[in-house]
Amino acid sequence: MAGSTSSVRHPKQRKDAALTSANSFAWAFFDSSVGAKIIIALTGLGLVGFSVFHMIGNLKVFQGPDAINGYAYFLTHSLGALIWVARVGLLTIFLLHLTLAIRLTRRSRRARPVPYAYPGSVQATVSSRTMIWSGIVVGLFVLFHLAHFTFAWIHTVEVAPDRFVSYAELQHNGQHDVYSMVVFGLATPWLAVLYIVVQVVLFVHLLHGVQSAFQTLGLKNNRFASAIRLAGFAVATLILVGNLFIVIGVWAGLAPPLYKTV
Repeated sequence: MAGSTSSVRHPKQRKDAALTSANSFAWAFFDSSVGAKIIIALTGLGLVGFSVFHMIGNLKVFQGPDAINGYAYFLTHSLGALIWVARVGLLTIFLLHLTLAIRLTRRSRRARPVPYAYPGSVQATVSSRTMIWSGIVVGLFVLFHLAHFTFAWIHTVEVAPDRFVSYAELQHNGQHDVYSMVVFGLATPWLAVLYIVVQVVLFVHLLHGVQSAFQTLGLKNNRFASAIRLAGFAVATLILVGNLFIVIGVWAGLAPPLYKTV
């Protein structure tokens, strides 16, 4: 019809003349609860995939220094600028996932300041009730993990009497000695205990998170519900067992240090 204009409907069913461009629609989708849930689900599955590959890479510590040092060299040198693109992208996904989850939780609580007389949480699991808190704990741990192993700010190694070096200074065969970095880090009792506790928290988070992501994306129905629950449990358990094996195995001496500290 002549003179008519098209409008884009806001995901909350609200017409707005400003929502006429693709950017406006994208922001409206991002700002809506439905859009936020979808983004949280997609970023969450992406982070789960990274966790699996990260765990597999770290398991190379039990193949000896050449294996894990060569793997680290490939990531930091052979990939060139791509590794920084991947790091920035991964950090962006992580921050987006955590920020939207916190915002969605706060929005939900503001919308319902008075709790239900018969709360649905009675039938909820510990994992589902503590998602936001377990996510925050894992988020804080990621920052610690970066400071510990990536930037070498947390812990030092005594390689000679009264001579301490950072992880970044450890060398083996002309390469950064990631093997010794992991061994010295996880053989330190308080660090090992911290890593173990956080892996349990991550397991609790993933136990509900993986299933919830599939449900948000509309893939969990009566036909596939049992399979998705099993897959969620299997993925969470795989990451837990693999990461615990790395920490406890190194702590137990399955990956011996290349040289003795004083």
